[in-house]
Amino acid sequence: MKYEASTFYYHVKGLSEYFDLFIEKLFNQLALNGTAITDKSTEGDLVRVSVKYKDEKGKLAASPVGNDIKILYEVESGGILRKGVFGALMGGGLASLASSLLAGDVDSIKSALAGAVVGGAYGMLDGFNTAMDEATDFSRLLAECIRNVEQELLEMRRREEEKEREEELEVESLEDELENVYADAVSVGDEILLLEAEGKDVSKAKTRYEVALRNLEEARESLKKGDTLIAKAKIRSASRMVELAREELQRL
Repeated sequence: MKYEASTFYYHVKGLSEYFDLFIEKLFNQLALNGTAITDKSTEGDLVRVSVKYKDEKGKLAASPVGNDIKILYEVESGGILRKGVFGALMGGGLASLASSLLAGDVDSIKSALAGAVVGGAYGMLDGFNTAMDEATDFSRLLAECIRNVEQELLEMRRREEEKEREEELEVESLEDELENVYADAVSVGDEILLLEAEGKDVSKAKTRYEVALRNLEEARESLKKGDTLIAKAKIRSASRMVELAREELQRL
């Protein structure tokens, strides 16, 4: 049985940076749950598709809006559209506006996605909070899949942020270690100057001291580039060269 269309909206907060991945994962989940997705079109950052789930057909549009992602789903035919929604949408000519929205131009769709008409005077339904007797089969499936993808991406972002913090802490630790080794090298350098002034042969110690300084400078450059592996190796090498230089001085 065919019904007048209703339009559901879904608002996903703070994940616009993952929009392409969000769409890919969402469509994959919908497909795995028996949804046929066709007529995909991409116009700038607006994605539109036709969907068919069981006997229900409709159109779906999604776009990043600021830091968020917004999705509109418009029922075209079939599905389980309850009397309450049907009656509400028929009042005041709202159904005719909703039914033509996703077939319209890009600007009108983006305006809806941005919130100019969503949930307002045109009677769109919150896809996450719509009562069970006001939803269609696909609007409920879509809500479930969106939430699943949202949680997956939030967890992915949490892991990324955790990894970034770990990397920041590692860099901070290496910077501290570098400064400590540099302080030791300066102390050894002062000893070399004093003993050299006394006429002692400090050539071996001086060679190791210079290698240490060179390694420390290379470690500093590696840290600037984010290459902690090389930085760590250079700092360890510099520390060893400072130790060897000090041992040579102790022999004099």
